[in-house]
Amino acid sequence: MTLGSKEKIIKAAIKVFAAQGFEGASMDAIAQAARLTKPMIYYHFKNKKSLYLFLLESHVERFYSRLQDILTAPRDHRQILSMLIEYYDESFRTNPEMLQLFQRETAGSGRFLKSLAGNFLLKIHKQLVAFFRDGAQAGIFRTSLNYDLCPQTLAASLMFNFSMERIIQQVSKSADENFFTKEALHAHIMNLFIVEEGGEERRRV
Repeated sequence: MTLGSKEKIIKAAIKVFAAQGFEGASMDAIAQAARLTKPMIYYHFKNKKSLYLFLLESHVERFYSRLQDILTAPRDHRQILSMLIEYYDESFRTNPEMLQLFQRETAGSGRFLKSLAGNFLLKIHKQLVAFFRDGAQAGIFRTSLNYDLCPQTLAASLMFNFSMERIIQQVSKSADENFFTKEALHAHIMNLFIVEEGGEERRRV
């Protein structure tokens, strides 16, 4: 499928911002990567800031929308948690440059995080906290969990694994290869939250 000019700009901008950050990126570099003229970029986006914010906000908005679909799915908490893990993992793997862009933003000045937090990130956090609390009340998740930290634990476990993939590949050469599979990681994350069948904690709930 042939990309339109706006799609070409977006694709090129993600690559340039991920590699160089907001401060280091230039409209010239984005135009060159998109194989378009700068006036064409300014036709779609007012300036570098508006383009950068568009990338961040549109990505988080899509993530938020899909998260709502998962959290409201007619399934039990265990199934929804499995879907969340798959979705986080898929998001990181299919959008590695957007992940890198976000990591640059959070590790740097974070000048645009306030608007993202207000519009989407806080909502995502609150809904996930409520999900884990409800799951504990239903006897599925551990009652000893700090529900406010559960969203970070979920995202950080998968983000670290993806970011450190090359190191993990090297480590796995001297260990059982089954320890470092995607399935093993997902099962491990599930077990961080879920009460074992017949466990003391489940009987207390």
